[in-house]
Amino acid sequence: MKSLKERATREIVEVNISIPTPDGSDVAEIIKIKVPALRDPQSDEIFLTGDALKLIDKTKARYMGLLLPTEIRELRDRLSMTQQKMSQLLRIGEKTYTRWENGRERPSQSMNLLLTALWDGRLDVSYLIHQKRPSHGLHHYLFHNYGYEPVFEPLLIKIKSKEWENTEDETLVATA
Repeated sequence: MKSLKERATREIVEVNISIPTPDGSDVAEIIKIKVPALRDPQSDEIFLTGDALKLIDKTKARYMGLLLPTEIRELRDRLSMTQQKMSQLLRIGEKTYTRWENGRERPSQSMNLLLTALWDGRLDVSYLIHQKRPSHGLHHYLFHNYGYEPVFEPLLIKIKSKEWENTEDETLVATA
């Protein structure tokens, strides 16, 4: 008996693709695309090929505004980074990043925004490298514009008889 690949006829079929909402809770729209498929002459069933599945995935990603795995890899290559360095830059696990490049997972909308900013050159890599915690300028901006106060404020302190004492006129600064 012949295998499906040997007995099937090649066709182009139209399939519906459900594009999810940004939060993934519903379908934002349904689009139709034409993809390659195999039709089994015995059962008249249609089977999508690997190329069809890739095309469906690529189309869905485009409609959702996500970078494709090949683009994520190309971005890393342009930045001359290893997967490990790229995952450290983005502050994610190395396996997570690898899954994005392999297409087994997609980045979240927020991570995709960050990747797209890097892709478009709107975000400097050195900025991300040096962002270990919010800068003093950010704290100042948030406090004065929104009344935001972090849990840990910088304290001015001095040593007095082996005890710590808060003061405003010393230059020794301790941060939480």
